[in-house]
Amino acid sequence: MSITIRIDQQPETEVNYSNRNAAIVLGAPGIDTSDGCGEIDFAELPRLRQRAIRALHQAWGIQTVAPTDESGPTRILEIDGQPTIQRGVRVIDPGIDQEGVVRRLKEVFHLLAVAHELRSGVTWC
Repeated sequence: MSITIRIDQQPETEVNYSNRNAAIVLGAPGIDTSDGCGEIDFAELPRLRQRAIRALHQAWGIQTVAPTDESGPTRILEIDGQPTIQRGVRVIDPGIDQEGVVRRLKEVFHLLAVAHELRSGVTWC
């Protein structure tokens, strides 16, 4: 699943992150993503932009997620009387490193700046 953050008056200007990455990046300036959707009023933008700047300067201390590569168990099934090996599902999570956090914070900061210039609110869902 993912969360898209978009400018109300210019919906084609948006960023999209996985739920986990959105929680990390949007949480840095104090945006709560636990409800899955929300709004940022135009009046809140200056405060959030200030928080985003602070978060950018402190980004090297923000939580990251290490990459993982996990496979489910392999099973032997009998299909048409023949033993068949069925490999488990492989799940690869690329994680998010410090550079990824900083890049995404810059994207969010830019989006908030554009929204402020347009005197528009921002929604995310």
